[in-house]
Amino acid sequence: MIQLASSLSDEINELHQTYPNVIVQTSTPSFVTASYQRTPYTRIKFTLTFPEGYPDHPLIVDIKQDEVVPPGLKRKLEQELLDPDLLPLGHYQQVMTVVTKLVQFVNQNKFLPCWKELKQVMNLINNGENSNSTGVESSTISIVESKGTIKLKLYRKKYFYNCTITVDDGYPSTTTHEDWGKACVLKVISTNFPHNIEHMLTSQAIEVVRRMQDGMTAEKAMVLSNPIRQPKHHHLDDNNGDKKHSNDELLTRDQLKNLKHDIDTLSNVRDLREKDAEKIQGNAHILKQHTKERKAARRAIHRISDKELAADQALEQQQEQETKHWREEEKARLAGYYNSHTHEYFPPQPSLLSLVIFLKEKIQMLPDAKCPCCQSPALPSDPTLLEAMYHHNTNSQNADPKRRKEAKAMRPMRCYCGCWYHYKCLDKYMREPPFGASCPTKGCGRQVFHPHWPSDRKQLEREWAGHQARLREIDDAAMFL
Repeated sequence: MIQLASSLSDEINELHQTYPNVIVQTSTPSFVTASYQRTPYTRIKFTLTFPEGYPDHPLIVDIKQDEVVPPGLKRKLEQELLDPDLLPLGHYQQVMTVVTKLVQFVNQNKFLPCWKELKQVMNLINNGENSNSTGVESSTISIVESKGTIKLKLYRKKYFYNCTITVDDGYPSTTTHEDWGKACVLKVISTNFPHNIEHMLTSQAIEVVRRMQDGMTAEKAMVLSNPIRQPKHHHLDDNNGDKKHSNDELLTRDQLKNLKHDIDTLSNVRDLREKDAEKIQGNAHILKQHTKERKAARRAIHRISDKELAADQALEQQQEQETKHWREEEKARLAGYYNSHTHEYFPPQPSLLSLVIFLKEKIQMLPDAKCPCCQSPALPSDPTLLEAMYHHNTNSQNADPKRRKEAKAMRPMRCYCGCWYHYKCLDKYMREPPFGASCPTKGCGRQVFHPHWPSDRKQLEREWAGHQARLREIDDAAMFL
């Protein structure tokens, strides 16, 4: 038979034995201050005050308010713990009852480290449905506290995106190194967006979570997680001043030109050395050329050597400048993770709210996006028509060429700036002057770029000039018919 505590000291001893992970900082006949921690980011601190006449009178519970326990959660817990039916008045069991309730709450509620974010997320989803179209199913959100799972159903017009978000036990970080970058695990359940669009946006959402766990702010994580890569030799300025460097090793036109030049130079030097060479005839060494020609060949070799040496030195300096520029870009990129004041890297940042904001603004509201050029909706109203634009039959040989051309012309294309264009509108905007123009969308103003089109302005100018020349030739030929 279990013997109940008969004094306050016995109650405190029972607390130490039953819950060794509960750290008691202060224990006096008047109050007890303790804390319980499941992870470094999931903890709760509390003070239990013993009034006069305890245990016939209920103890006073004070939950400390901090970054883990917001004011709303503090009031909720204190009200539940002060329930008269919960505390066994007249017995020295009130401390164990309260601590047991708190430990169970911390262990069973996976949303404790993101309680404040969760409330904002629910308000964002529930209050954002006022602008939805009439007759369209409303977006919903439901949570499973014991599993740390959020079930999210986003609807906009005729499009939908259903997913689940599972919060890691170590949020805003992860409990294991193998799960690093998965503080919030996003899983798509169903959607009627085409796979190309869904995969692009979902991958960026996952990348935002990973970068924020590395310590980057939501704004910088959004910029650097852009799936549309910036041109390697073309620096695009953005609002935050961040630049992304690509490490892909590509053989450029200048490198091919240098290789061809080196081959021609070596061939020329070889021919000149042939003039200064000897040939063996019997036991005698006979010069192939006259002395004057041999001296001219040696002088030419020296000139070529000096010229090539100077060119190599200039090329090395240029490469050194490019390497220095890349290091500065890399330093600026890593500055998003590093605190220069404390000389420490920023801790993991909460990413749940940023993730849901991204899903709402970039995916749910995508059917409302308009093409910046023609100002018509970037996506068709019928999801089946959008799917047909990306379906493999539109690129097959059996497809109707006219329908294939129309589908390609109206296919939505996302640019580096994040705006969506129709293919035909973007093609005209990129290939006609002024080249390198900024996005006409209000509030954007970033340069328009897409990897399907050249990033070199001079190349675009040459192509446009060539096209205009061909049109003039056609007009001239038509005059003689």
